[in-house]
Amino acid sequence: MNKICLSVDIGSKNIVIADKESTSIISEPSVVATANLNSKFENVAAGAEALRYIANSSNNAQLIYPIKNGSVDNEVAFVYLIKTLINNIAPRKFLKNYVSVIANVSCGLTNIEKRVIEEAFYKAGVKEVVIVESPLSVKAINNDKAMFLVNIGSSNTEIAIVTDEGIVNGCSINVGGDDIDYAIIDYISDKYKLVINKTSSEDIKLGLANLEENDLSTIIIKGKAVLQNTKNEVKLTATELRPLVQNSIDKIVEVVAQVCMMIPKAHLHIIEQNGIYLCGGGSKLSGLANYLKERLFVDIKIMDEPEFAVAVGGSKFFFDKGKLARMLNIDNLNW
Repeated sequence: MNKICLSVDIGSKNIVIADKESTSIISEPSVVATANLNSKFENVAAGAEALRYIANSSNNAQLIYPIKNGSVDNEVAFVYLIKTLINNIAPRKFLKNYVSVIANVSCGLTNIEKRVIEEAFYKAGVKEVVIVESPLSVKAINNDKAMFLVNIGSSNTEIAIVTDEGIVNGCSINVGGDDIDYAIIDYISDKYKLVINKTSSEDIKLGLANLEENDLSTIIIKGKAVLQNTKNEVKLTATELRPLVQNSIDKIVEVVAQVCMMIPKAHLHIIEQNGIYLCGGGSKLSGLANYLKERLFVDIKIMDEPEFAVAVGGSKFFFDKGKLARMLNIDNLNW
């Protein structure tokens, strides 16, 4: 029987999966398409395929997002999502392979929420599952004795001080890239009386929103007029979006500053020397590193391929199970 080792980063927006050697990494939307077939709704597609199915389907189909704020909101859809994605990765038939998974989860989840995720993987056909809080996996990439990590995702941000012994201090806050998206939707509705959807607001964020003081970029956006119910277009500037971005990032800065006050003296000089590491898709926001440095008075380092850092870091534990056991404070890791 072929054994397959996978590190899975469970995100509300995307699920990232890396194999043992991190030579194969996939990132798929955390979404499932369900359709009315024979008078019964059934799950029919997952990930990017689900989005394509909805776009091309004439059936009474809809999308389900099974992960919210890092926890499972719809277990049936989540099991289908995991099973489908792993089946796409694993050679031949998934159920004939022995699949071992490190499931990277938010450090803000309760034990009950972690248990739900663990059980879902077993229901999907995985044979071995170890639940690992994502800051631990990112630390596996970093050889420093201590690491101050800020992981900015779509719906939440994780802030943690991590050593080889585990998480010293950490928290998860419900602030992420989605906050900027919704702020853009509200702003355009209030000022320009235009209605845009979440997809359009994300495109605007990626194409225009940033923290660069000298960016004078503009784009033309199209939407539906709120009152006339007709299509209209307006010019949007990076300058007017900047306060929206700052408002969301400042919420993160406030919590990071509080965690800074709790750095143990034994690790203070290391973190002062190395600064704060950023990862997650939200860390790719232009101008973010300089913005944080000016407000926190420490160096800010963005990790290589930050959106993959958790999954890649988790895969390192397959080569050092003893290190994972120490971080999880488990004497005998049965894995």
